[in-house]
Amino acid sequence: MRLNNSVVVFRLRALILVLATLLLIGFTSPIHAQFLHPKIKSKETTIRTVVVLPAKVNVVRDSMKGPEGMAAESDELSARVEKIIAEVLSKQKNVTTLSPSTAASGQGDSQPNYNVADFQTKFDDLLPKIMKKRSDVKKGRFTMGDEVLNLNLEKSTDAIVFIRGEGKKLTGGKTAFTLLVGGVPAYLKLQIGIVDARNGDVLLYTDPLFGGDPTTAVDRLRKALEKGFKKLPAAQATR
Repeated sequence: MRLNNSVVVFRLRALILVLATLLLIGFTSPIHAQFLHPKIKSKETTIRTVVVLPAKVNVVRDSMKGPEGMAAESDELSARVEKIIAEVLSKQKNVTTLSPSTAASGQGDSQPNYNVADFQTKFDDLLPKIMKKRSDVKKGRFTMGDEVLNLNLEKSTDAIVFIRGEGKKLTGGKTAFTLLVGGVPAYLKLQIGIVDARNGDVLLYTDPLFGGDPTTAVDRLRKALEKGFKKLPAAQATR
């Protein structure tokens, strides 16, 4: 029996809708991968105090006209990610977070600030290599070198947290189009590296991903970060 064109088109649209819905559901649940340095896994190295460097999380608004930048929202989300990471590390892992300004023990403001910007760039250079072979973190093959000592952090600082990310917010029209025709739904993906403050070794890399509007995410963000740091051993609580 032959089907007329209208029936075929209807069934194709229905199939596309089902596939798009499944894709959207898949993005709704947080996805995470974690890779620990051997010294962290064996607990030879314990992270008790960290400095969280300013996050760089970029979000775009995707409409039927195409993507456009969201500078203010990106800055706000970056600050929120930093804050929630500090809370998760504190509550879940007994890790104390120092801000770069209070942790720097250099001789002036200009030198520590210059070093922070310099090492942000160094991490940006290293990140593509980590993302290409993430499992090599478990073999201790990635390092930023002992130049991290030039950050002049307090001696109690065990590690430095670097945060990168990108996300997409969809307009109402683009959301409907994505459901009907297909495409990438709204999402946020983070790349987080924890680096030894004394020798520059990459101690942990995690890249949590979740679906939905990243500019309004709070609980979803927290849940993704909790799962993203799940394998990190907790420091012994101080009495």
